[in-house]
Amino acid sequence: MNWWCFAQPGTAWTWQWRPLIGVWLLLLLLIWVYQRVLSRIDDSYESSRLRKSRRATFALAIFLLWASLDWPLGPLGASYLASVHMLQFLAVGIAVPALLLLALPGAAYEPLRRYPRLIKALSDLTHPVSAFFIFNIMMTATHWPGVVDLLMPTQLGSFVLDAAWMLGGLIFWWPLIVPVPERPGFHSLGKIAYLALNAFLIRPPFAMMIFSASPIYAIYELAPPPAQDALNDQQLAGAVMKIGMAWIMFAGVLVIFRNWMFLESDRPESA
Repeated sequence: MNWWCFAQPGTAWTWQWRPLIGVWLLLLLLIWVYQRVLSRIDDSYESSRLRKSRRATFALAIFLLWASLDWPLGPLGASYLASVHMLQFLAVGIAVPALLLLALPGAAYEPLRRYPRLIKALSDLTHPVSAFFIFNIMMTATHWPGVVDLLMPTQLGSFVLDAAWMLGGLIFWWPLIVPVPERPGFHSLGKIAYLALNAFLIRPPFAMMIFSASPIYAIYELAPPPAQDALNDQQLAGAVMKIGMAWIMFAGVLVIFRNWMFLESDRPESA
């Protein structure tokens, strides 16, 4: 029985459903934790529409996690197609962390203020500069050929890669979404620049996938059908990484800009 999806080089693809118990346990744990957090806070100050919106956001995050990690995309991305693997990264490492943080009302983060040491650690860890470097180092390391080929063939190694994506994404989005700790100096223009820089930055894995004359991942090079030509699939994966990230970051820019305009319009005009 497989607990997590991992690469099985040389194994022929089959459309027979295979349960991934670890993925389902993770989803159930996230749902339980979310319900526990909501039950402990007073969200009566929020409108019914906003509460429903948050719950819908959480449901979307759970759906993306399930679709990305469970059968069939999980096995396809782990053993056969680098392009599907990159779609999984966009979901697990970028989209889902943002949705999970947005799904919680601001009051859910307030208890963190009771722990000064934790706030200090969070302030350092999720400072925009720290978050920028942590996310990009994580992204580069988890897509480095030697790391992928070393970790992906085992369930534990594959889980470590997915967990690193999730953790890096949470750190990346934290200074943009979470009100704790407060960042009075991080203006909306700074947030837009933060996202824009990450959207246009050329990272080493992207350059290797696009410009390499031969496949850089042994796992996908040796994959049996339904894998397409490994080099073409690798180049498609690079394009998915770059274009997908750009669109997600651009969506974030639009949300921040809209909220900024709303705040400016709500300010009373000076006499």
